[in-house]
Amino acid sequence: MLSIGENKIDRMECDLFSGTWVQDVSYPLFLAAQCPYIDGKSTCRQNGRPDSDYEKWRWKPSGCSIPSFNARDMLERLRGKRLMFVGDSISEDQWESMVCMLQANIPTNRKTVIHQSSLTIFKALDYNASVEFFWAPFLVQMRTDGQKKRTLYLDFMEENGIYWQGIDVLVFESSHWWQHRSVVGQMGLNHGWR
Repeated sequence: MLSIGENKIDRMECDLFSGTWVQDVSYPLFLAAQCPYIDGKSTCRQNGRPDSDYEKWRWKPSGCSIPSFNARDMLERLRGKRLMFVGDSISEDQWESMVCMLQANIPTNRKTVIHQSSLTIFKALDYNASVEFFWAPFLVQMRTDGQKKRTLYLDFMEENGIYWQGIDVLVFESSHWWQHRSVVGQMGLNHGWR
């Protein structure tokens, strides 16, 4: 059985990855203009998009329904835990969205954000929980030599991985970098995933 909130969903009947986008007037779950953790480069409206209809869509899996996001429930599930998004700007957007959905339910003096180089940590103090973002666009190690030539070490993650130790839930994303012809071509590969 797949447990989502109060609902029990049979895995055979509910394929979360097969479905369609449906309009939902209760969306968006947060307003970017009211969230202090949104980076200005990520907000469509602040960058000139005049409409907001694109914000009123949610995923509807085939054969079942999933409950709406509940920030208090998520905070309880995160109590005493660390959730980390690792990757590039897509991961950063996911981190921002999660933090914006949670932060509205936490008093101002009971939440903090810490920036440490490639690591950003949002803490919900009353829940002893954190939602973190670690900037690692390739996940693996990348080093620059004296001539500013960058080299990816595909079999080494240790330098980045030390930040992931002790994390309860990791969300990785870097796929779109491996599909850029310039990145893949520099590595002498036809496709980044082969």
